[in-house]
Amino acid sequence: MQKSSVYHELIEAMGQPGCPVCQLIDRAVRQYVDVFFYENITNVERRAEIREARGYCSVHGALLIGHSRTLGVAIIQHDVINDVLREINKTLATTEPAKNSKPRKPAPLDDLAAAPLRNTLSSAMKPKRDCPLCEYERDRERNLLRTLINEIHVPEMRAAFERSSGLCLPHANAALQLRGVSADGLRLVMQIERDILQRLKSELDEYLVKSNGSYEYVGMGTEADAPMRAVKLVSGRVFGRR
Repeated sequence: MQKSSVYHELIEAMGQPGCPVCQLIDRAVRQYVDVFFYENITNVERRAEIREARGYCSVHGALLIGHSRTLGVAIIQHDVINDVLREINKTLATTEPAKNSKPRKPAPLDDLAAAPLRNTLSSAMKPKRDCPLCEYERDRERNLLRTLINEIHVPEMRAAFERSSGLCLPHANAALQLRGVSADGLRLVMQIERDILQRLKSELDEYLVKSNGSYEYVGMGTEADAPMRAVKLVSGRVFGRR
């Protein structure tokens, strides 16, 4: 039976250092951004999604920096700022104090009286939906993890996962939250993940022993980069939202 493209992408990514799901999501998100700016910048529905989300989140907003996208970035940021300003101006226009009112010292009840203004202005700036790229990431993540779990009994997939760096902890936890996947597959994935974590812990043990001042130093082996590999395994993608 022919396997899906996701299956083959996972096999390939497992041959590289780091969490395979992190690698593939990173690549997919960057491709999504490139396609959007080159082909979909005039798409009304996509622009509305970004506007309602008040732009991309701070994590994904960092991906917009780049000279080749400057015009497209200006267009979507103009959309967002224009929409925010429209709502702010509408709110301020309906809450202006009377022209003849005199300034006075703040009173204890002023905070309560200002609450409606604060809430309305905050609503103007607050996202009305999730960041579109966060939504895209979650969909891609679920697809990758579902494929891994449901295909882990295939010898090729199992062997590749056993040789890999394993899932980062955020993605391992995300796998546990999936519904409608093979229970046996999930258990096997977690067993292999446990073994990978155990190997990394052993390397960290060795690193710590060799870093001890009382140890007769003979040089680091494969454990030399274990601390940095552990950072990626524990925290996930460097620019990820987890």
